[in-house]
Amino acid sequence: MRREKRSANAELDSVDRLAAAWEAAVPTFSTDSLHVFGRMQHLARFYEDALATVARRHGLISSDVYVLLALRRSLRRLNPAELIEELSVTSGAVTKRLDRLASLKLVERHPDEADGRGVKIGLTPRGRRLVDDEILFSETFPFDAVYALSKEDRANLTALLRRLLSSMEGEAGSYVGPKGALRKHDVPRTKRLT
Repeated sequence: MRREKRSANAELDSVDRLAAAWEAAVPTFSTDSLHVFGRMQHLARFYEDALATVARRHGLISSDVYVLLALRRSLRRLNPAELIEELSVTSGAVTKRLDRLASLKLVERHPDEADGRGVKIGLTPRGRRLVDDEILFSETFPFDAVYALSKEDRANLTALLRRLLSSMEGEAGSYVGPKGALRKHDVPRTKRLT
């Protein structure tokens, strides 16, 4: 269990400075959306950089780590077609990543009992440890940074971001898959935020 950290610092951040520059250059431009989307983008950069650091430490690339994460969150072994769907990549890309991960003994292929010609992919204990120790339960991975916020603040931020994302997904008629690719869906459009 992670401990609460001190409250987040109320000092100006990089997005405040960016917004101030926009306000000075184009006074009629409202920077409200920049304050939200700019911060989400900057936070995502920290997350992506941390994934890349974990990957480099193990002779991988970031996209390999996404395969490990997909397998770790699955309650069962996945076949290559399921990984293709989950990661929004081609079959060639999945094959290449699985070959690399298998050679490092992070994943293993098992015969698919329902389809004698197919295989199922699962994490090895080493692959599971990598995800758990260096990402999910690491005190240095950015996931831990949210504990600078109180439990109430985390819940409020989650609720606000959920509303915003749900509204945007409804308006666009698509959603973002686990790896970041936009996918179309048949969910009815939601109302705009009020």
